Amino acid sequence: MRLSTRGRYAVRILLCIARHQHRGPVTKRIIYEDEGISKDYIEQIIVPLKKAGLVEGLRGVKGGFLLTRPADEITVSDVLKASERNLCLVSCLMDDCPRADDCVIRPVWREASSRLHHYLDSVTLHSLMA
Repeated sequence: MRLSTRGRYAVRILLCIARHQHRGPVTKRIIYEDEGISKDYIEQIIVPLKKAGLVEGLRGVKGGFLLTRPADEITVSDVLKASERNLCLVSCLMDDCPRADDCVIRPVWREASSRLHHYLDSVTLHSLMA
């Protein structure tokens, strides 16, 4: 699995929101200042995170972003599933692999992928903040 900038930044953005939301909604400006991610790119990254129900946006002068669940209930896996198109470790793990039935190494990739996903499921935003 090769994580894109989008996936890595999505984790950073949600961490920033988790760190600051005790003061109220977190603005793009705060995220930009803390993380150095352009405001336009923040908006692009936030859209799939909203669709996945990880973050909500509040409009207006006192608007910004808030997590929809506590930081200890949002995993890195949740964020990556929402922001990345594909979390396969290798492309041959996808259903359309023509060699799936005959591939000797496929079970190794499957187990490696499973272990990676299990690890990412165990890391929460809260644990990263600690």
